[in-house]
Amino acid sequence: MSENAMGRRQALRGAGIAAGGVAIAGLATATPAMADDNGLSGSWMCRRQDDGSTEKIRLILSFAAGGVIVSHDISPAGPPFTGTWSKHGKWFQATFWTGFPGELGPESVGPTIRVQLRGSVSHGKLSATYRFTVYAPNSETQVEETGTGKLTGRRISA
Repeated sequence: MSENAMGRRQALRGAGIAAGGVAIAGLATATPAMADDNGLSGSWMCRRQDDGSTEKIRLILSFAAGGVIVSHDISPAGPPFTGTWSKHGKWFQATFWTGFPGELGPESVGPTIRVQLRGSVSHGKLSATYRFTVYAPNSETQVEETGTGKLTGRRISA
């Protein structure tokens, strides 16, 4: 297997972010804007684990105003994912994406990964499940791999 394929496999294992991956805790001194989104705004230190794997990945999951979400595996490190999130009563959902260079180097087209996350915040902790889908280069329909997983986390304080 080539180095690029090995790097992709490692990234794909981490792709099961969900939420990005996604664990969240509320702040007792939450601002009105934070109260409106059930305490999701801000960044969370999370751990995720793909179903069927023993490896646990540490990641940062950030929820911003306007429905923007950023997820980034930090241990082991991986590429950032960006997308959108929304809340629905006591639960939230998010969809975020990342891409990889192709076999011919950074200028060539490689696979993309979509993560779909659904979770909730309870007792100051975030918990979620996720589904990831790996798409072939230049395709949003040709699926190369799928998987699921779980994540938990706590709010990062400034």
